[in-house]
Amino acid sequence: MRVFRRSAAMGIALGLIGLGILGLFLTWATWQACTGDPTSELCYATMGQPAHLVPLQIIWLIGIGLATGGFAVARSIVERVLCVCALALVIGMNHLTEYALWLVIVGGHWDVPPGTGYTQAAALVVAGILIAIGALLPSRPERRADDRREALPAA
Repeated sequence: MRVFRRSAAMGIALGLIGLGILGLFLTWATWQACTGDPTSELCYATMGQPAHLVPLQIIWLIGIGLATGGFAVARSIVERVLCVCALALVIGMNHLTEYALWLVIVGGHWDVPPGTGYTQAAALVVAGILIAIGALLPSRPERRADDRREALPAA
């Protein structure tokens, strides 16, 4: 059973890391129009209607499901704490918090700021790494009831 849980947790971690990398590539491809001149018409059009926001939201929802699954297969306290941190990171880095963060970084305007999407994708990668760390931590061997009786001092 321990091998199944560890394999499931590693699969979930790799899934989160893969989703994060996909989000990074989607964001990079969208904001290529703004790399040379952020005041060009093409960059303004991209800020008005960025094509990667809907796929990123779908990736974010899948990431929430994977992080929840990671918590479901976690057994030890440390592994569960890492999974809760990963889940909180994925939930916390949603589109609204990322929009507010990038408004502070890039500057204030009503359009979607260039770079929006990178931190959400990076949060998925970090969440996958946290779940992988939890899965790779050595777990204490569980004690059987016979061992507990032997460990008690005789009265």
